[in-house]
Amino acid sequence: MLAGLEGREIRRRTRHADPGRAGARPRPDLPAGTDLLPQIRHIVVLMMENHSYDNYLGMLTGRGEGFPLGPDGAPAAGNPRADGTMVRAHPLASTTQVPHVPIQSWHAAHLQWNGGRNDGFVRSVQATVPGTPAVNDELPMGYWTERDLPFYYGLARTFPVADRWFCSCLGPTFPNRRFLLAGTAHGLIDDLPFGMADYPPNGRSSTC
Repeated sequence: MLAGLEGREIRRRTRHADPGRAGARPRPDLPAGTDLLPQIRHIVVLMMENHSYDNYLGMLTGRGEGFPLGPDGAPAAGNPRADGTMVRAHPLASTTQVPHVPIQSWHAAHLQWNGGRNDGFVRSVQATVPGTPAVNDELPMGYWTERDLPFYYGLARTFPVADRWFCSCLGPTFPNRRFLLAGTAHGLIDDLPFGMADYPPNGRSSTC
């Protein structure tokens, strides 16, 4: 299902693309560096911590691309457990998170990705947090609504949202923060501090 949605979006965006304009400036008649949006004075980038778009804003209506809904009006998305039983996307009962479920290690993230199928979120909990109660292995498929997160939904209705954004590095926090600052994870795949003592060759990166 996800692959079909992605293919449709790619076709939509490239339908009227002009290959001759690849790399061209939007206004070649103006000097390079001309401010085309003078009314915008500040750009604030908000980088969230280990949450997917659907987890926070999957039920946002009127903009963005969140959950496809089934006939019952609930999200149709789901991920299987290791035994094949399906866990459907469901509203979370509380905004208090269970510590380390799911975890976002390099290994867990690749289990979740599952070769591009994006159906390994439940199984990643079963594999990386053995003995997790069944109620907790369902947590990766939970989401919050506007009733739970009115402030975030208000931001999303007011400002641009990256509804088709995926992390630059399929891994935990620090590699992705380094990517935001330096355009590369520079080989970092975990959050261990001794891996952040060096700097990318084409620019310096703070240690977040």
